[in-house]
Amino acid sequence: MADAVSTPVDALIPAMTLLAAGGAAALVSKALKLSPIVGYLAVGILIGPHAFGLIDESPTTHLLAELGVVFLLFDIGLHVSLRELRESGRDLVGLAPAHLVLTSFPFTIALMMFGLDWPIALALGLSFGLSSTAVVSRVMAERGLGSCPLGRSSTHVLIFQDIVAIFLLIFANSLTNGGAGMALALDLAIAAGYAIVAFVIAFAAGHFLMGPIFRGLAQTRNHEAFTAVTLLLVLGAASATAQIGLSLTLGAFLAGLAVSGTAFRHQIQMETGPFRGLLLSFFFMSVGLSVDLGVLATRWPLVIAIAAAILLIKTVFGFVAARLNKWSNPGSVQLTFLLAQGSEFTLVVLSILTASTGAVPDEIATIAVAAIALSLAVAPFWAAAGMRLSRKVASVFKGQTRPVNEITPTAPDRPVIIFGMTPAGRLAADALADFSIPHVCLDAEPDRFVSAIADGYKVSFGNAANLRLVEAVAGPNPRAVVIGAPRYETSRDLTPAAQREFPETPRFVAVDNEADRQRFSALGMRAWLSMGQPTGIEMATDVLRKMGVDEQKVAEWMSREADRFDVDSPPEPAAETVETEAA
Repeated sequence: MADAVSTPVDALIPAMTLLAAGGAAALVSKALKLSPIVGYLAVGILIGPHAFGLIDESPTTHLLAELGVVFLLFDIGLHVSLRELRESGRDLVGLAPAHLVLTSFPFTIALMMFGLDWPIALALGLSFGLSSTAVVSRVMAERGLGSCPLGRSSTHVLIFQDIVAIFLLIFANSLTNGGAGMALALDLAIAAGYAIVAFVIAFAAGHFLMGPIFRGLAQTRNHEAFTAVTLLLVLGAASATAQIGLSLTLGAFLAGLAVSGTAFRHQIQMETGPFRGLLLSFFFMSVGLSVDLGVLATRWPLVIAIAAAILLIKTVFGFVAARLNKWSNPGSVQLTFLLAQGSEFTLVVLSILTASTGAVPDEIATIAVAAIALSLAVAPFWAAAGMRLSRKVASVFKGQTRPVNEITPTAPDRPVIIFGMTPAGRLAADALADFSIPHVCLDAEPDRFVSAIADGYKVSFGNAANLRLVEAVAGPNPRAVVIGAPRYETSRDLTPAAQREFPETPRFVAVDNEADRQRFSALGMRAWLSMGQPTGIEMATDVLRKMGVDEQKVAEWMSREADRFDVDSPPEPAAETVETEAA
């Protein structure tokens, strides 16, 4: 293999090979319903020097791989904002650190027992404690967990882990310089100081510069200029942090952070999405190039054992972390199964330590990469098993209905009553929780009741037809009644008594057709036809307005919910974003 690229063809052939192999891997992975990461790793192994020998590691493959990680970190930065950090404060200081410390500790100790120096063992151990943002986000989207307490806290844990991963990469890069003892501590202190300054600059740039810059670009209606400046921002920020001795990835993350709070986040995410997906596939394939197929053929039992150990250890210790943070048993089970797989960042750390320090033998690195890939492959099935188990646990521990994100109300009297934890009922509960409005959730349908408990909601078993139950949980004058599972005959029969017992209490209901909307409206209820996404958004926003929430805050809440459910598509022409913002 040549030490440097001598002709343009020498650079193009590896890139074309990776493009062809990546396209095939993506198609096969989708057909087999596997994570694309697994497909990219597998095809990298097959085309690499230890199998068919179609491509060797080269400066071109290393550059493409590093750019993939750069764009991954930029995308992560786009999803982190000051608002998100404020909302996730409780999880960021409790659940997330506990989960990372407890799940990484066994791996760190095991690696030290196998003879690795403690800095190497610590870097790898912490990386094993991380979860895969790509896989977990995909599983939550498929199962509609984005807005429930379980989904929100899982997202907060992933945000914390992504931020830790940035500093973990700085740590791993410091180890490549051969630092140890006081020299390593000094290098890390200097890097931390630079990183803090860089974070301050990123926040200031996001607040004062990014909005005006992209607003001016959007007004030109020049799509190519918008794309060019976006790419310049990513690569320029990455180069800037690399120049001061930090990593390329930190600069990319900070660039994403700088634009995350602007009105152009969705547009920028759309512009960089294809680059991120393509280049990230190159990274995973480049990791596969270094895997020795002969080692895998002889050590496959060990690979399976390590993958099983990753899942089991992170499940057990993750459950402990969740229980220490006052999660219910059902919620703890589902959360810990969801976050039990390995992480793409472990592959990054392994590639850094293997290529630059030689501290991790190639054979161990090969086994570790294969085990992580296997854990990623089975992650959706493991999460599904956790979901089923959590519901069984919920049916046994029905009394444990304390929510994982319980909000202490400022006014314990006059809560809102929610009957029926349907998607519309859940969304109403999420809305009230976001604005610290006291509420009580009730459901009389066993499967829906158990499912809501497992997903982290505080639910009591109760029937909407029992007005005495309403008075028992909310007092003589509940603030409002929200019907998530409407039954017209029941509402019709109860309306006279409800108007007599609770004359000042508004009643909200979400329906799925115009005929029902008219029938419920005739009963004096605030009936809303659910046409948008997420389901019940019309009723939930009406509830918030009726509870006195400011219109601007309601609009911001709707935008956040659209982000969680991935239903908010940005305008096609960049200039329209500015016009919408101005309006």
